[in-house]
Amino acid sequence: MQSLHCTQSTLQFSYQDTPVNYAVEQCDAAGPQAAQLLCVHGITRNRHDFHVLLPQLAKRFAVCAPDLVGHGDSAWMGERLMYRSELFLAQLRHLISVRAGQGRVGYVGSSYGGLLGIVLAAEPASQVGCLVINDAGPGIDPDLYQRIAKLISYYPNFQSKAAAEQWARSALRQGGALPESVADHVVRHAIRPLGDDRYALRYDPALPRLYTDAGAKPTDIWHLWEQVSCPALLVRGARSEVLTPEMVRRMKATHLRLDVVEVMDAGHCPHLMTEEQTDIVEAWLASHASHLQSNPSFTVETSAS
Repeated sequence: MQSLHCTQSTLQFSYQDTPVNYAVEQCDAAGPQAAQLLCVHGITRNRHDFHVLLPQLAKRFAVCAPDLVGHGDSAWMGERLMYRSELFLAQLRHLISVRAGQGRVGYVGSSYGGLLGIVLAAEPASQVGCLVINDAGPGIDPDLYQRIAKLISYYPNFQSKAAAEQWARSALRQGGALPESVADHVVRHAIRPLGDDRYALRYDPALPRLYTDAGAKPTDIWHLWEQVSCPALLVRGARSEVLTPEMVRRMKATHLRLDVVEVMDAGHCPHLMTEEQTDIVEAWLASHASHLQSNPSFTVETSAS
């Protein structure tokens, strides 16, 4: 699917006295009065995971998807900064300020992006007006966390483009069946050439330290989840090991404004790239648009300062 008036910008914020550039894809075809939406990818992904969802949502909303720092076209800071959730949260707060000023925004977060959304939505003066969490929860089984950390810690180099594409395509299959044309787009942006016919994945090799450095521990932000008051949609892959049925029940028990949808043919993190999946998100956001506040006096910068 081709983008509907989508453009790319480079923005800049400061973190620990260090200027940091990051890339943002935005679709503003809905006009200056449209409510703002952010779409945030998972820990080894990038903004191209939303290349189908963005133009669909852009019919009603002003929507954007950043590359988190260390991913895709954003700055790779592994030699200068430690990758921590605080860095990504600072980036997202900056983006919300640029896009919406003091207004409220909708937030769609996949996997790790969903965890960041929970943290932002729990803040006392949160600007998150409604929240879509794609297969993530406030906790995780410690043994599963160790398995994930081990998997992420492996940063492969591939001896051919075909081998790199095969790896990336295999990772996509967890999210459900995909048309080849859609998968091709995501795979193309998931890998990068190293030279000499070698390829790697398109994120900073230092990024896995988020999970493997001393002090890294399983997610436990239940205390924050209990502070989230905005309406929320939880999308779960029916075969997901990360977001278990027990976790869903606990999330519902502690948040009375939570809706839950299961995607039957998906494991962890439904891809949100087929009509069946994107329609779920679009319909729910449309029904909660009244919780968002447009702010037409704010526009996205077109380049880093």
